[in-house]
Amino acid sequence: MMRTTAATAVSLALALSTVVGVSANGEPGKMTAIPTFTKDVAPILYEKCANCHRPGEIGPMSFLDYTSTRPWARSIRAMVASREMPPWSATSDSMKMRNNRTLSQDEIDTIGAWVEGGAPRGDDTHMPPVPEFPSGWQLAAHGEPDYIIEQPFEWTIKPEGSEPYLYFYQKIPFAEDKWASALELRPSNFAVVHHSGAYIVDIPEGYSVKDGYLYDEKGNQIPPSEPMGTKASSGDSDPLAGANKLLSYVPGRGYESHPEGFAKRIPAGKYIRWVLHYNPIGQVETDRSRLGLWFAKGPVSHEVLNLQAGSPVPGSGGRGLYFAQGKELRYEQGDDASRRAYRPAIPPYDENFRMMGITPVNEDVTLYSLTPHMHLRGKSMKWWVTYPDGREEVILDVPNYDFNWQIQYELETPLRIPAGSKITNVAIYDNSPNNRWNPAPEKPVYWAQQSWDEMYQPTTQFSVDSQDLTKVSTQPATQE
Repeated sequence: MMRTTAATAVSLALALSTVVGVSANGEPGKMTAIPTFTKDVAPILYEKCANCHRPGEIGPMSFLDYTSTRPWARSIRAMVASREMPPWSATSDSMKMRNNRTLSQDEIDTIGAWVEGGAPRGDDTHMPPVPEFPSGWQLAAHGEPDYIIEQPFEWTIKPEGSEPYLYFYQKIPFAEDKWASALELRPSNFAVVHHSGAYIVDIPEGYSVKDGYLYDEKGNQIPPSEPMGTKASSGDSDPLAGANKLLSYVPGRGYESHPEGFAKRIPAGKYIRWVLHYNPIGQVETDRSRLGLWFAKGPVSHEVLNLQAGSPVPGSGGRGLYFAQGKELRYEQGDDASRRAYRPAIPPYDENFRMMGITPVNEDVTLYSLTPHMHLRGKSMKWWVTYPDGREEVILDVPNYDFNWQIQYELETPLRIPAGSKITNVAIYDNSPNNRWNPAPEKPVYWAQQSWDEMYQPTTQFSVDSQDLTKVSTQPATQE
């Protein structure tokens, strides 16, 4: 268990002093009732925790009723007092995020006083209504998806060993482009899915797709561990023409929604490439992930796009900049493989290896979300914007990155960034024994896909302000 901070301990002591009728200075104080589950604790858990802690979700226990919650009372207190739960790594210096589920100090104190008071049930008449969640989806507020695309087939995961990355393909089933204002990528078996992704891709000329597999121009089936029929790529490059990440799933991430008028394009005539990484758990398991789409209900004016730190805004010209330990990494424009090849390995025992990406903003854009992605040596990540007048503003600061909870941070108010600005991202990696997740501090770390390798993938979602798509059709989807 994590230790409480001094401030939390003092707050908890003050909360408990009112429970037992003693004031902070030792004098008799006002007697207040011990918090109960039904009246005081359940509302907190329903609002901040139950989205994950309910049957069939990623949380290992359910907090929907007293019976299932009570055995975990002390663990809940420890986790919320340390702010390890609900998972959230952004500092208060970051811009406000609409998906922030952190507890207030009053909520933490209430849970602490409830546990110290014996974790009583309370009067059942005070119990709030159990939240209603659509079956099998995190995006509760949006109802059931308008359309679901299933992984081409169920995959069987062997009980032991390691699984390579797997690549499966399927034709997008729409006769015209569709616009998704909300999306969710959801495994059927959380226990074995390390992470997954859905990409929009073109397949090479002469290639074909059958039953989820890719075939080359000679009719040879491409092994699912090879992304396009050549030597499997590693790192964050994507060799297929027209490739664009639609959505990815890791614990803590896998769903997103966008403001009215903004959406992601699901283009007709292209393919979804499923990228799946499984972890064996000692017994045979299966998984068949699903991609849920909620279509825009009104006109779409702007397309939401993904951008890696250091890459220029697409179509705006200019060159992004990458640095490792202060040294610029030169590469051919748009050549991710070249960029990756020039990244030096993280040396053994280095606790502050620094990567930096600078994105030139050559036309007005609006920023919606930011997603840090590193592996086990990831220590911290920070974004800030420098405006044309030289003023700087922190967008997101994650000083204690947690590989186990990779969160997409959604800005409460989308950020307008004028042309002439630049967005800077800095990531720090800890390859020392001080990093409790480090499997081998005595070894250099290279840039590749496996968790014991590393990645530098700071992703933002944005739109170009000058774009106008108000005439694009947003009618309900039709199948081919």
